[in-house]
Amino acid sequence: MRGLLRRLDPVARAVDRARLGLRQRAGLHRRTLVLPDGRQIVYLDTETDRPPVVLLHGIGASKDHWPRLARRLAEHVRVIAPDLPGYGESDVAGDLSMAGLADAVVDVLDALDLDRVHLAGSSMGGRIAALVAARHPERLRTLWLLAPAGAEGERPSELIEQFFAGEGVPLFARTAEEYETSVAFTMSRPPAIPRPALRVLAAESAAVWGHHRRRFAALTEELAFGETTEAVLDGVAVPTLITWGTEDRVLHPSGAATIAAAMPDATVRLMDGVGHLPMLEAPEPLAADYLAFLDAHAG
Repeated sequence: MRGLLRRLDPVARAVDRARLGLRQRAGLHRRTLVLPDGRQIVYLDTETDRPPVVLLHGIGASKDHWPRLARRLAEHVRVIAPDLPGYGESDVAGDLSMAGLADAVVDVLDALDLDRVHLAGSSMGGRIAALVAARHPERLRTLWLLAPAGAEGERPSELIEQFFAGEGVPLFARTAEEYETSVAFTMSRPPAIPRPALRVLAAESAAVWGHHRRRFAALTEELAFGETTEAVLDGVAVPTLITWGTEDRVLHPSGAATIAAAMPDATVRLMDGVGHLPMLEAPEPLAADYLAFLDAHAG
């Protein structure tokens, strides 16, 4: 019924066309694969013979966080952006912990017959990428961490301070007003969102609000009782680029320096005036920085 109503809603159809347009301009194709445990994964893929870059989204996000960046990378690399299990169009089943999702990422690499890749992750996806790097460094050419979750850093972020003060988590939305609040909290330079589209985007968010809240609680517990990301990556020699926005309110940018200090081959790039989601806020300079990093590690 929800799908039928969506097809009858001209604004929802316009949102779907806009997403499809972003994918098409990046040369991304929607594909599916099945993991050994039977879970279906939906992913975007430029399907070229260039070196593969696998992009992992954060909590509450999906593969469609990446097309703006992918369009600027696609002439140089093959871009693969999966919906992690439990998110987007992929199956909500199996072990959805970050440790479990790291195992699923390796299964995706195997299913796509990818021996070694450039692996990147944003926020929760950055922590997952770090776990893959620590467990399977031989599978990675390079590692790219965009404000990864789990860093101890030098101080807590505004989000963490609010969470422990009982003030709520402004990451997930059920209404257009909450959606605007979430966008303003997570991004300093958000892309323009037409006013009518807010209703559709908020409805999409509301449909998975409870699931994402439960995943956030589980993620928080996993981080509270597990190793810091600095400890996970301690001594990992994979060439690594750590990118963080200086205006990140979700995860404090001081984590960039403390992670880099734990690794023998890490480069830090702080993006002035950018918040938690640089792939949406500043895709052009972000792509330029990353391609320069890849050029420097082409061997």
